[in-house]
Amino acid sequence: MDTPVGMTVVEPVVATSTRVEAEGGPFGIKGLAWAIFEGARNPYYNLIVIYIFAPYFASVLAGGGADALSLSGLTITIAGIVTALTAPFLGVIADKAGRRKPPLLFFVALLAACSLALWWARPEGPLTMWPTMAVLAIAYCCYGYSEVLHNAMLPMAGRPSALPYISGLGLSMGNLLSVGILIFFLFGLLLPGSGLPFAADQPLIALDREAHAPERFAGPFVAVWMSLLVIPFFMFMPDGAPGGLTWKRAAADVFLGEPVEGQKRHSVFERARVFQRYLTGLFKEHPQTMRFLIARTIYADAMSALLTLGAVFASTFLGWTGVEILFYGITGVLFGAVGGFVGGYLDRMLGPKLALVWEISALVILLLAQLSITPDALLFGLIPADTPVWNSPFFDTLSDITYFLFVIPVAIAVVASISSSRYMLVHIAPRERIGEFFGLYAIAGTVTVWMGPGIVSLLTWITGNQRIGMGGIGFMFLIGLIVLWKVKAAKIADVDR
Repeated sequence: MDTPVGMTVVEPVVATSTRVEAEGGPFGIKGLAWAIFEGARNPYYNLIVIYIFAPYFASVLAGGGADALSLSGLTITIAGIVTALTAPFLGVIADKAGRRKPPLLFFVALLAACSLALWWARPEGPLTMWPTMAVLAIAYCCYGYSEVLHNAMLPMAGRPSALPYISGLGLSMGNLLSVGILIFFLFGLLLPGSGLPFAADQPLIALDREAHAPERFAGPFVAVWMSLLVIPFFMFMPDGAPGGLTWKRAAADVFLGEPVEGQKRHSVFERARVFQRYLTGLFKEHPQTMRFLIARTIYADAMSALLTLGAVFASTFLGWTGVEILFYGITGVLFGAVGGFVGGYLDRMLGPKLALVWEISALVILLLAQLSITPDALLFGLIPADTPVWNSPFFDTLSDITYFLFVIPVAIAVVASISSSRYMLVHIAPRERIGEFFGLYAIAGTVTVWMGPGIVSLLTWITGNQRIGMGGIGFMFLIGLIVLWKVKAAKIADVDR
């Protein structure tokens, strides 16, 4: 009988190794080493994918307008599809091979190299639009692969009772360091010389603004930052016992089938035919874990749309400037760091499932409150809010101030839910197959990433109302909550206390 991809694992070695290594708290050497990895890697996403380099790519390299937005989306879509189709296999191979540091080092090094290359991304070359898209797509894949391997090492970062705090510490560290870097770019490189009262006369580093050097500088900055801050992880984080196979042999077993005496290995196409049975087997053997992954797919898409389109909504509907958007983003990243600790606390007090229910419910309520704001009023027109309340170039009306302040609880709830989701999978998935399930977890965050923005765009196009379009995100949250509620999971197993 054919064995589906990933159905056979080296259970004794991996499971035993995980139990032996599960010692220490969130501020132990292993917990800190695991958490600081996110502080090294997460700034790439904030600087390159969202706030600094991505707008430069769209407006300058891609020429601006609707075509530029389409090209930006195409880059992430292609990379997301590649990651979604390959990340689960990477997780299965990692479980069989046991050691995760060697491939993780490779992906981090490639991610740093891609970041460094962005310094040469200019309309006149050497990296023009299409080569830059290729570099960004490769970097996006490496970011996803590193997330799979890093998350799969969480059970070895400390004792079971400390894992939610270690998970939250990692997210908080990534957010805190990211906000520090964003502040440096805003006040040290972008605002100086603008004439604003709180802006310096000269930038900290002399970069040619006409050549968009400050935006391109984000690439090499992230490359150096990442290369330095991953050192503690590779020095002090245990890799676990080898799974008994080399990476080459493990990959051959996954893609061609495990060798059976007297029989030939399957071809790749033959292995593809058992993939459906593999998924069917997962639903039969681990129905609660798979149900959670479905729920996570839905509400993660909603969160992605909220984060991606929230600033766009503020720009197009409330008329915010680029500087206001960057202040908004910095505040969100800063308070997102608090969300990591909130998520860890709720996980221990309520259990990861109930914590997620509270966190996602909060996002639904906050989204509704945000959508009640117009440039002229609050609470769907009940409170006039268009009169300037203070003499400031930014956020001068009550509508602007209120919408801006809502980013604080939204960021806390989003990051808390990310932390709780990760711990929920560690809590509910079989530990001997944790890498495999984190590969599927990566799919749940990428394979339908288009769904949230697609629903918003469709509803906006049909109704001509941006608020109704954004309201579609709320329905996705509610559907995700319904599926999550049907997941059967104990609050916290006795072994985790």
